Amino acid sequence: MAQYFFDLRSDGIFSQDKDGVELLDAEAAHDMALGALVDAARDAVMEGSTGQHFAVEVRNGTGRVLEVTAIFNSRIFSKQ
Repeated sequence: MAQYFFDLRSDGIFSQDKDGVELLDAEAAHDMALGALVDAARDAVMEGSTGQHFAVEVRNGTGRVLEVTAIFNSRIFSKQ
């Protein structure tokens, strides 16, 4: 088990994970990072934001391990 930290970047805003979580390996960290990215993007997409850039940067005690990024757009063309 290793301690992994999940930092979030979104359009110039950086939120550093100070607590982290213990996970089995980098694959488990990747799965958790992907879930965190979807959760963060869901809120922006629901607001009708366009061109939102998101990144979850994962690190352990020795440095960066992985990064998951996405750009989301949401537009409503007609409200009936």
